[in-house]
Amino acid sequence: MTKRTIELAALAIALTFAGACKGRTAAWEESSKSPEPASTDGSTNTDAAGGNAMEAGKAAWDARAESKDKVLEAIVAWEAAIGCTAGTNTPKDRCADVSTGPENIEVLATLTRAYYFTADSYMRGDKDSYLDYMDRAVWWGERALVAASPEFEEQMRNKAKFYEAITVVGIDGLPAMYWYATALGKWARESGFGVLVGQKDNIKATMTRALELDPNYYHGGPHRYFGAFYAIAPAFAGGDLDKSREHYDKSLEISPYFLGTKVLMAENLSVKLDDEDMFDTLLQEVIDADITTAPVEVQPEMLVEQQKAKELMAKKDEEDWF
Repeated sequence: MTKRTIELAALAIALTFAGACKGRTAAWEESSKSPEPASTDGSTNTDAAGGNAMEAGKAAWDARAESKDKVLEAIVAWEAAIGCTAGTNTPKDRCADVSTGPENIEVLATLTRAYYFTADSYMRGDKDSYLDYMDRAVWWGERALVAASPEFEEQMRNKAKFYEAITVVGIDGLPAMYWYATALGKWARESGFGVLVGQKDNIKATMTRALELDPNYYHGGPHRYFGAFYAIAPAFAGGDLDKSREHYDKSLEISPYFLGTKVLMAENLSVKLDDEDMFDTLLQEVIDADITTAPVEVQPEMLVEQQKAKELMAKKDEEDWF
């Protein structure tokens, strides 16, 4: 058994046990605070200056492949537009009074994605920074869920089971659900087995709801998640390599240009199958891909996936995965 297979097996076993530390306090577990009332005239809670800040943020976001500074510029603009105070410390310290009314659903979900992208793209080699920014992404994701569904928040404050409450979130909350679960999964996995176990049911329930609402969302994202889930989980806890391949194939059928699907297939499914040829072929396809065939909106992410593929190729040899 190779080192990588042992690591995946340990992760799989950890995912089967309950009662572990969740590692964080969610927005709906904090002391109740009445949000600012939603606008009644159809407008957002931003004035003209706020609108300009939103546009400035969008311009910086579109250039996010250039550098981490561009992503941070976008985040600063968007946070300012919805009422955060300036600073580099956590949103929890600067944005506690931001409205979680429905007028802010889009920007809250966008901030979740932006913090996730910052960590996933530019902080993979710095664990402390990576955890910090993934945690910030989750913090915004929780508030995006609340903005998407006051009924969800009410149920959670009344001690409902998360897997039951998440089912009341509708299609308007799909971006919030997807980026919340994606960031939570990355944060929990990097935080350690105990935290991952404590959060796994919330993540799976959220992605199950996303799959129900729109399996095509974010270029086949829900299917991509379940491809990884069924590859990592052991058979006695629902793991199924055939289901993993089925979900990955569905994701690629929806969006064949999305390189992240092949990166995950190589990292999880190929290693679980002990199929080095599959691993090498998938990652070489990613490295050789022409990213201009992907929609412009995700080309920066495809550049990141190409870098991940190169890193995995190097790790395979360094750590004797096969």
